Order: sequence, then C-alpha cells, then structure tokens
Amino acid sequence: MPPPGDSAATFPRRFLRPGVLLVAIVILTAFRPGDAPWINDEPILMEMAIRYNHTASDIYGFDLPFTPCPYGLEGTRGARYGPLPVWVDQIFLGFTSNIVAMVACRAMLFSGLTALGVASLARTLRLSPWFAVVTMCSPWLWIFSRSLWDSTWCIPLCAILFASYAAFLAKPAASSMCLTLLSGILLPLVHLTAVAMVLPVAVHLLIVHHRSVWRWKWRLGAIVLVCLYLFHPYLIFFVSHTRPKVPDEQPELPGWFFPLLGGHYLTLGLGGATLCDGWQDAAPKLLLSLAFIARWISWMAIPMVWLGTGLAIRHIRDRGVKENLGLIAVGVCICQTCLDGVMRVYLNLNYYAATWIVYAFFAWIAVDWLLSRSKQAVLIVKQLIAIYTASILSGIGIIAVVVARNGGTRGIHYGTSVANQVYAVRTVQQFSDLSSVDIEIPQWQLYPRAYQVLLELSPPPTGPRPERRLIVKYRDAFPGDARIEVVAKSP
Repeated sequence: MPPPGDSAATFPRRFLRPGVLLVAIVILTAFRPGDAPWINDEPILMEMAIRYNHTASDIYGFDLPFTPCPYGLEGTRGARYGPLPVWVDQIFLGFTSNIVAMVACRAMLFSGLTALGVASLARTLRLSPWFAVVTMCSPWLWIFSRSLWDSTWCIPLCAILFASYAAFLAKPAASSMCLTLLSGILLPLVHLTAVAMVLPVAVHLLIVHHRSVWRWKWRLGAIVLVCLYLFHPYLIFFVSHTRPKVPDEQPELPGWFFPLLGGHYLTLGLGGATLCDGWQDAAPKLLLSLAFIARWISWMAIPMVWLGTGLAIRHIRDRGVKENLGLIAVGVCICQTCLDGVMRVYLNLNYYAATWIVYAFFAWIAVDWLLSRSKQAVLIVKQLIAIYTASILSGIGIIAVVVARNGGTRGIHYGTSVANQVYAVRTVQQFSDLSSVDIEIPQWQLYPRAYQVLLELSPPPTGPRPERRLIVKYRDAFPGDARIEVVAKSP
C-alpha cells in the first residue's frame, strides 16, 4: 500500500493503478448477474413498479401516462418506506423487462456510485487511494450491489453524502454543498433508518456552517422545493398513515450493542449473518474450511473500527477535516445506537446500509494512524492488509463459485438464482394456461409473488400451446443443486 498523505500534485499519479482496479471491481459486480437472488421484497417492489407504470395519473397537476409510485414497502415498525427504490425499478422497466439485465445495470450503477464516494473521500482526506480499493472489495457491497432490494440503495447514497460533505469541509463550494443536501434528502426516501446518518451531518452543517447555507440559500432552496414537489405524495401519505410500533416480545438490550458490530460490512460475516444463505449445504469440505479461515481473518476489521472510533473521540476537539468527520461519525454511531435500542432493530444487516461508510472511515483512520507509527509498523500493517484483502476476495470467490455451480442455494433467504427462476417460468409459459402447475419448491411456496411477477414479465409465446400437468421441483442432479426444473406430464 502506498504511503498515506498524498499531496495534491502526486495524488492523480498515485490514483492511476487504484483507479483502474476500482473500475475493474465495478465491472466485476455485474459478472454473472443471473446468479443474483430473487426472493420476496424484490418481487413486491417490481410488482409495484409494473402496476404504477401502467397507471395514468395527474399526481403533479398534469396528465402522465404513468404514476410515480407514491411509497415503498411497509416496514416492520409501522411506517412505509420512501418510493425512491420503486422509481428506479420503474425506470428500468421503461427500457427492459429482463430481470437479469436489470441486475447487471443496477450492479454497475450501485458500485459505480459507491466507488466514486469512497474514492472522493480518500482523496479529500489525503489518504492512500488503496483504502478505497480495499473498501470496495467488501463482500457485502458485492452481494448487495446485485440485489434488487430497496434498502441497499442507502449504501451508495450514504457514501456520496459523507464524501460530499468531507469535500465541503475541505474546500467550501456550492457544488459539494448542493450534493450534500440532495443526498441527505434522498437517503431517508430509501429507508427511514437513514435518519441516523442524516441528522448528525445536518446538525454539524447548521451549527458550524450556517453562513454557507445562507450564502447559497437560493440554490439549496431550489433543491428542497423540487424534492418537496416530487415527493409530496409520499410525505402526505407518511404523515397520515404512520403509526409507530415497537414489538414488546423482542428484547431491547441487543439493540443498544448492535452498532458495536458496525464494521460488519468489512467482514465475511459475523455470527449467523453469512453471505448467500445456504451456500454451505453440500459444498466441498475443502472450500468450507478455506471459507471459514478467510472469514476468521476478515474479523480483524472489527478491532480496526473500534481503534478508529477511539482515535476519533480522542481528537474530537480538533478542527481539521478528518477530525470534523470523526465528530460526525461518532454522532452517527450515537444516533444509530439510540435508534436500534429504542426501536429494537438489530441482527439484519440492512440496518447498517445507511451508516456503513462511517465504520469504514473509522477503519481507515485506524490503519492510517498505525502506518504513521514506525517503519517496522508500516511493514507489519501492509502485510496484514494484504492478508485481509486476500481473505475477503478468496471468500467471495469461493461463495460465488459454489452459488454459480448450484444455481443459487436452497436457503430461503437467498434461494435459486434469478436466471434459473426466469428459465423455469419461461418453460411453464410454453404450455397452455389451462395446464395445472404443482409447485414443490419451498421458496415459491413461501413467496409466491416471485413466481407471479416473473410470469407477468415473461409473456407466453404466440400460437397454440399444449395442455399438460406441470410439476415444478428441484432438479437434484447432485447434492446442493438448487436449480429448478419443470416436468411436463399428460393431463
């Protein structure tokens, strides 16, 4: 890893090789998009997008051939999420009905925005651009970039928010201020847990840089008015229909400690949270052992996050850009702790989606601090970073190979790959609508919308189609095989 603290003159040259690798990572996230999951929330979101794309409206005071969806999914705490993820699906549907193509486009867009955010943050902080490369190797960024799940859109947006505000702190400009405001508005319109990220930034901005806000009041006001105009149907619905609820049967204590594991996105998983649920079933023992070792090694990111948190608290009174970001990051952790504790939200990794960047930032400043200790420390830290990076890449590789071989997993939280589900549905569509369909796949039994939405997106061929009795089941060609096959029998 090149030494930290690049000067403005040397940074572009030092960024060449890391920049090429960042582009390669973005492209690779779209490799084999058909291996992506298609479970329950994704079909529900796509169903909403289909319905509203075929519904004319005058929601903004003039006639439209479609309706921008007024809200997103209903959360577990009595509130509807924002409509932004559904809007993205509606835009995708305007170009294609091919789900696999949507996954590829989403992966590129998602990873590209995230890479721009982390690269910009590294540049602003004058840290080595290799920090951005290692961060983009995150296993969870890889898996979430390929999922059509709504809350994961918080991942690139919070990276852009944090990076744009860092750029503003380093050199106040209208462009970085406007980008900060826009991303700060859009984040809660994806998932309401984003308030933990937006609130500390907003408080810091209004207290420390209120003069800049007033200086660019017309530009900022225009952004606010446009967003209010575009999202006013959701805001009205949210105010009139939200009834917060906290499950009494769910213990409160774990929520107060959940943010301590905020570095989760930098690992191959902690506790029961693993990539691609069920990939281990019938996987070769050698690969399981290698993945276990890689997962254990990846845990070194957690103490780095804790060390970085301590360093941020230690320098919280300093006035530099890094120190101000540390103050905001500590505020984000406090807000997330209160949110998780009061609302009893934990365990699910989507609750980190809007704040993950601050934990990556903590790990960055910890490594940067260690690299500044001594020449001997630099050598040791570089070796540890190389081992860590090799571990997470090998873990991703092992899991990706097993998932590709098995056509997904038999676990209901990842399931059969989307490409194989599409293939099965298209096979069903080769037969008459009068054909009986016996579904023996637990995933489609539990989440029938996955099958129904794919039917809607895959119209049957023209011409006569034979009537048969169809059995949809696992192929079972080998242990762990998650592919679906359709067996046609005489009616």
